[in-house]
Amino acid sequence: MAKIVKDKKEIIAEAAVKVIAREGFHNATIDKIAASAGVAVGTIYNYFSTKNDILDYIFQREFEKRKQYFLEIQKQGLHPLEQIKRILTMHFEEVKDNPDVFIVLLRERGIPKICHFEGIAQFEGLPRFIEESLTEGINSGTLRPCDTRVMAATVFGAIESLMGRYLLEVEEKGHSTLLDNAAGEIAMLLQRGLGC
Repeated sequence: MAKIVKDKKEIIAEAAVKVIAREGFHNATIDKIAASAGVAVGTIYNYFSTKNDILDYIFQREFEKRKQYFLEIQKQGLHPLEQIKRILTMHFEEVKDNPDVFIVLLRERGIPKICHFEGIAQFEGLPRFIEESLTEGINSGTLRPCDTRVMAATVFGAIESLMGRYLLEVEEKGHSTLLDNAAGEIAMLLQRGLGC
């Protein structure tokens, strides 16, 4: 029974991503999301109380994917910069595979009514994964001391800028290779700036 519930919730979330990416959060209605998901409007309310809850769930789901991935690679004993490179590679692959999700994440997270929601607050905490890897490197002596919050925020800003440019290129040209080597380039920049 739990699998059926999860599947239906995911179907609704995926439909919401498409509708919100296409029309924007304010123009996306529960009716449009239900039609895109192929479910009755009432079915949506079995899983989400409001449209805001759907958007928050999308942010929470994306945060959880990255958190689980980070926890997995943290156990592998990799060099901290290799950890960061793998996190970035995973993230950029997700952007390429699911561009609509990232249109939603970039465009909608600043909505004042919902920016305090749990999923959005968690997603805003993503630089913490980078910060933890940098701290590990400093503590192990493989990276020079630095302000890890500044460096993590800088990397996160670069990630967001690259995502925005990638999505724009895809929209304008139908394709983009911008993210193909992005993780390696950022990791190399960090190595040159922070390596011992």
